[in-house]
Amino acid sequence: MKEPFFSIVITAYNTEKYIKQCICSVINQKLGNCEIIIVDDCSSDNTVKIAEEFSNRVKILKSHRNMGVWHSRNQALNVVKGEYVFFLDGDDWIADNALDLAYKELSKNRVDVLFCPYVVFWQNKNKYRYFNPKYRLKKLRKLKRPFDKKTPAKILYSTNYEVCTKFYKRSFLLENNIKFKELKYAEDLPFYYEVLFFAKSFSYLKKPCYFYRKGHKGLLTNSISDGLSRALLMSREYSFGIEEIFYKKCADLLNYWLIKTNFDEKLYTFAKEFCKGAIVPKNSHYLQLKYKIYSKILELI
Repeated sequence: MKEPFFSIVITAYNTEKYIKQCICSVINQKLGNCEIIIVDDCSSDNTVKIAEEFSNRVKILKSHRNMGVWHSRNQALNVVKGEYVFFLDGDDWIADNALDLAYKELSKNRVDVLFCPYVVFWQNKNKYRYFNPKYRLKKLRKLKRPFDKKTPAKILYSTNYEVCTKFYKRSFLLENNIKFKELKYAEDLPFYYEVLFFAKSFSYLKKPCYFYRKGHKGLLTNSISDGLSRALLMSREYSFGIEEIFYKKCADLLNYWLIKTNFDEKLYTFAKEFCKGAIVPKNSHYLQLKYKIYSKILELI
C-alpha cells in the first residue's frame, strides 16, 4: 500500500467543543492522500467519544494519564508514515484548501520545512488577525549556516516559532533526531530551534492555512505567562547573543503584568520564579535597572 504524503497529527485535551470542527477541517480536504492521527492526553470530557465517530478515517492514540502536549506529539512521531508531518491542536482548524496548497508546493520543491501564513481567531472578541512569515523568512535565507553566536538573534526570535504552522519532512526530523523536550510550557520552542539549526531548505505558502483559536482559556493569563516562559527558556537553552533581547522581553512583560492584571495571583508566582532564573546582560545597564526594579516590586508584593 502506498504511504501517505501527509501525516496530520491532532493533539487533544478536553476539547469537546472544538474537536469535531478540527477533524472535519482535515477529512473534508480535497487531497485524500493523508493519514490522520489523534492523540488524546487523557481528556476528562467527551473528546475521545466525539473523535471515535470518525474512527473509519482517523487513528486514535490514548494516554493513560495527562502527560502534556510534548508527550502526545512524540507519541505520534513514533508511528507516522507520511512524507511530511503537520501538527494541529484539537481546538484549531485548517483552511479548506490547506493540504492542496501544501502538496502543490512540496511536489515542486521537497524542502525540509514549509512555513504557512496563519490566522488568529480571538473568540472572545470575534476578531481575526492575519500573520505572514514571508518577510522574516527572506532574512533567514540570507543568514550563514549553521547558526552560531554571530547569528542575529532578533531575526531568529521574530520568526513564527509555533510548531503548528509548518509542514516538516519526516526524514529530516528522523535524521536529526528532532523531538519534543519534556517541558510543562513552551515545549514547541526547543523543537523549533532545532528545526532552524538543522534545516537546509525551506519555503513558504502565500495563502493562510492554519486558524488559531484564542480567548477561551483565560486569554490574558495564558498570553503573558506564555511569553515569559518562552523568553526564559530561550535564555536557558539558547544563549547565543540573545541576552539583551531576552531581558527586554522580561522587562516589558513584567511591566505589562504589573499594569494590566492587578497582580493576578497565578502570574505572581510565575513572574517571581521567572526573575530568579534570569540571566543578567553585562552590557546593558538600562535593562539591568528595569529588571531590578520589577524584581524588587515582586518581592514587596
